[in-house]
Amino acid sequence: MEFLHYQVYPHLQWFIMAIKEGLSDLTPHEAAQAVGVGVQSIRRWCEWHAAHLNPMASPGPGLARRLTPRDVEVLKAVKAYRYQGLQTDVINEQLQGLSFAEIDNQVDSETNTVAPMELPASPQQAQAMLAVLETVNAVQRRLETVEAAGKVSQQNRRDAIYLIAIGIVIGLLFAVGMILLAWVYGGR
Repeated sequence: MEFLHYQVYPHLQWFIMAIKEGLSDLTPHEAAQAVGVGVQSIRRWCEWHAAHLNPMASPGPGLARRLTPRDVEVLKAVKAYRYQGLQTDVINEQLQGLSFAEIDNQVDSETNTVAPMELPASPQQAQAMLAVLETVNAVQRRLETVEAAGKVSQQNRRDAIYLIAIGIVIGLLFAVGMILLAWVYGGR
């Protein structure tokens, strides 16, 4: 499963963790891992951008902070805006113009990345999606194994051809040498 969510679907890592742990929402640590920032940044951003997150992202005293997959997408946008050097009030204005509700599963042709997928409606759908992702991962591993075996086989064939060619050259040189020796010493 490692290959799948780190290389093919890196944005699904939080989703896969949530399914495996039976969670519908994420802790700040899980969200931080999904967004690629520290936990303190997540907590701070939840306070600063609370208007764009679910109410449990900024709970009252004594309540556990929980973030939804949509919150993770919002926080990824916040991260991108922060890296552009934008201030909190400007980021909040930018977030108002964005729509995070509809997430489609399209491949961006410019960056060759897969957009986040829509979340399943039920745990059964989530398990089915996880099974499909695991199957895709298994097929990917098999393809890599076949490709590696093909490369080894091709290299072995190439090496065999080189050895045969070298043997032929050595045999021809030996034959020419014997003919020359026979001509010099016995041919008169």
